[in-house]
Amino acid sequence: MPAPDQRFTPRQLRERVVRRTALARALVEARQQAGLNQSQLAAASGLSRSAIVRLERGDASISSDRLWDLAKALGMRPSQIYAAAEADEAAAQTLD
Repeated sequence: MPAPDQRFTPRQLRERVVRRTALARALVEARQQAGLNQSQLAAASGLSRSAIVRLERGDASISSDRLWDLAKALGMRPSQIYAAAEADEAAAQTLD
């Protein structure tokens, strides 16, 4: 279960938004490259379409188990999705 926002500093909350946005872009790009729409990805991964929508908007986080499911449905490895997110300069800066 995710920790409540009150447990994070303002900086951590800002970094969370940047990281989720980068991951969202990576997921959208991967889904489009796989030639899938959101409903098809949902069916192939076992996630709901609404979960896919929230992830692609950057409104939600994802567990490692679910990321594996998404990666498998996209024909990728989870590390490839994270690498695409890390390629976002703003997201990479949150690691400094």
